Amino acid sequence: MDKQKLLEKVTTKLKKILAHSSEFKKILALKDKNKIQEAIKAITHATPLLVFWVDPKGVVLDAGTAHRDNPPSKDKSIFSDPTNKGHLRGRSALIGKKVYIVIYLNSGKEDLTVNQLYLLRKSYPKILKKLEEKHPKLISQIQNSLFVTESGDMIAV
Repeated sequence: MDKQKLLEKVTTKLKKILAHSSEFKKILALKDKNKIQEAIKAITHATPLLVFWVDPKGVVLDAGTAHRDNPPSKDKSIFSDPTNKGHLRGRSALIGKKVYIVIYLNSGKEDLTVNQLYLLRKSYPKILKKLEEKHPKLISQIQNSLFVTESGDMIAV
């Protein structure tokens, strides 16, 4: 599937309402978008299951507990690039009984770019595998993970 068709397919599903844990519904009930982002950040930073990078080739890199401490190839200039030099950045957390995998948007963007969607589509099975390796007791929850942006929008992968 080419990138444009993928974008069209995913865009139609992005706003689709999916079943969420009650905790996540409370987060999404907040009216202020900044408060949603703050709540998601607080949860995913307090108890992350996995902090990761995905390189432009689709390789998932474990970032330990912080992206800033472990950039790909130790290249800290990645943070000053608005597209993170083509890398995806994300983290996951258990919210209620669901595993949420948060994908960060490129600087100044409201939605994932076509390239980000393409890279996520290519790498999401590897992200799930990395989670399963780190947290084997959570395999059933990991297999039913939900991907969201940092602003709480669902991502159809």
